[in-house]
Amino acid sequence: MQKMNLQKEIKELFSTQREEWKLLDDNCKQMSNIVERSINWGSDVEVILQYNPSRLISASAKIDKKSIEERKCFLCAENRPDVQKGISFLDKYMILCNPFPILQNHLTIPLHTHVPQLIGKKIVDMLSLTELLPDYIVFYNGPKCGASAPDHFHFQAGLKSKVLLSNENSLRSCLRIECETKVEAEEQFYDVFNYLKTHQPEEDEPMMNIISFMENGMYVIHVFPRKLHRPWQYSAQGKDQLLVSPGALDMAGMFITPRKEDFDRIEREDIEDIYTQVSMAII
Repeated sequence: MQKMNLQKEIKELFSTQREEWKLLDDNCKQMSNIVERSINWGSDVEVILQYNPSRLISASAKIDKKSIEERKCFLCAENRPDVQKGISFLDKYMILCNPFPILQNHLTIPLHTHVPQLIGKKIVDMLSLTELLPDYIVFYNGPKCGASAPDHFHFQAGLKSKVLLSNENSLRSCLRIECETKVEAEEQFYDVFNYLKTHQPEEDEPMMNIISFMENGMYVIHVFPRKLHRPWQYSAQGKDQLLVSPGALDMAGMFITPRKEDFDRIEREDIEDIYTQVSMAII
């Protein structure tokens, strides 16, 4: 399958799905009018705040064991809406339009089988997808780092934007891998994975978010090491509460705020504090 073929198929998928699926069409239209504002630290570091009320369900998702067991998995084929169609990938994933988009052409790519959100040996699948989608970023949220379905393995993807390509800065850690081949990129990723594992040996996998993309013919992986799922502000009461649940995009520099009051209130000091809490410093 050639690069532009899959991107063309995805463009056509969005077109037909928007005609057939009102929820997706309404939320894609809302994306066209999304409200954003930028906060800068000099000329080098930028965070974009996005007010996106359609993400309230995802941001407030309960991911404790009991809540997960009591709800139907929305990524399993038998529980997805009948109107939701997709594109098969590697005979084991389904590329789907995300009905609650954060990015333009926001995709969710679940595995056919219901297995936990653990990257394991699937980084090569992520790189294969990245190679076929040169205009996109592909991202992964760990089970304790922003995944709203930690019980069902999936990637996500969306069209590139400058802020999402950001690597390490003064606000948070990011380990950058840049290789000419998938084999090299995979090997270097597992070097990073094993290094982070030494910091969190009690976890099934090190807490992290991952973004991958193609740049000048190179495979690029950004790994954001994490030490906490959500900041204290998330569960605070009253005026102290900020409903921010950082995932890969937030770690890159796009803060998603599903409530207008949070979008209006968040300032530099809040962002600095949240990053300090959730990002693991690399020594």
